[in-house]
Amino acid sequence: MTNPHQIKQDVPHQEPGFPLDVFHIIPKGKEILHLHWHDDWEIIYFIRGNAIFYIGSETVRPEPGDIMFVNKGLIHTGFSEDDAPVEYYAVVFHSSLAGSSMADAYHMQITNPYITGKSFFPIHLSVKDAHYPFIAGIVKQLIAEYEQQRQGYRLAIRSMLHLLLVHLSRHHQLQGPTASEVPIDTDLTEKFKELIAFVEQHYPEKLTVQQAAGIVNQSEYHFCRTFKKMTGKTFVEYVNLLRINAAEQLLIHSSDPVTEIAFNVGFGSVNYFSQMFRQYKRFSPSQCRKRSINGQELS
Repeated sequence: MTNPHQIKQDVPHQEPGFPLDVFHIIPKGKEILHLHWHDDWEIIYFIRGNAIFYIGSETVRPEPGDIMFVNKGLIHTGFSEDDAPVEYYAVVFHSSLAGSSMADAYHMQITNPYITGKSFFPIHLSVKDAHYPFIAGIVKQLIAEYEQQRQGYRLAIRSMLHLLLVHLSRHHQLQGPTASEVPIDTDLTEKFKELIAFVEQHYPEKLTVQQAAGIVNQSEYHFCRTFKKMTGKTFVEYVNLLRINAAEQLLIHSSDPVTEIAFNVGFGSVNYFSQMFRQYKRFSPSQCRKRSINGQELS
């Protein structure tokens, strides 16, 4: 991805003619999926750990084996809830992969509602759901085809995506809300995307809840509720997370003193910076620098 901490992600698929990639993710630290959105669809196959995901306005605490779907354009993020290792697969693909240059009316009847945004993937599919075995079988086989890349794997994956859409279309209880039923309206979501992009550019500066609420034209009360619902964090917590992520990169890639880095990313107190750094990264700033100098993996 272009910048691992930018909210708008342009996914540079390895094969432009086949816009699908599978990422096997074993994240470090509490932030297991940075806050972002993209124009691609995403399937998250959760393997292990205790985590919480925020997808659009939905909150999901998946069990091992659960599947989550991220519809295009939705803000999403995730955090571990304890020190247990987290592992998941992310299948990221463009909606054009569900189309076809040879599409007939039958094909378009199934795929177009999803491509045009009239139908949505369900946010969460539990291992306890009656339809789970069939859908999980498709997802697992798709991941295996991508990893093994045997002859014809592209055609096999495209066929699996079509089969997935057919199954979702047949069973309406598996579909997400229609375009008129989306929990957080589109205009508000776009305003929050603009706000978060603004914060990404200005995080070292003094940023207040009042200022942020004004950008999205909400009262402070409603802004705080909506921001927490969409991101899983308060506004102050999110700004601190951006600052800590920036500080981590400076600790790894520069020789600037820790005190200078703390002030440069927006912290007025070195002690508070160290406290927040350990809270988010599970190790201290000095440990981060020491391990990066020694070429050790940060864990």
